[in-house]
Amino acid sequence: MPSVRRSAAEILRMVPPRDRAVLLRLGLDLNHPADAALFVDGVRAADDAIAAQERWERAAVRRSSHTR
Repeated sequence: MPSVRRSAAEILRMVPPRDRAVLLRLGLDLNHPADAALFVDGVRAADDAIAAQERWERAAVRRSSHTR
């Protein structure tokens, strides 16, 4: 199952104002290009890690179903 990489704009649009305010208090301004790029890279890394975990779990289930 190929993963679909979300655009940076889509990722940033999905951050609600309340979360943006929290991030700003923590020093990450999503309106600043460098901060936004860092945030998007982090979200994409998390997406990739989740996809890898899902692939591993599917493979583990297939392996266990073949050993029964």
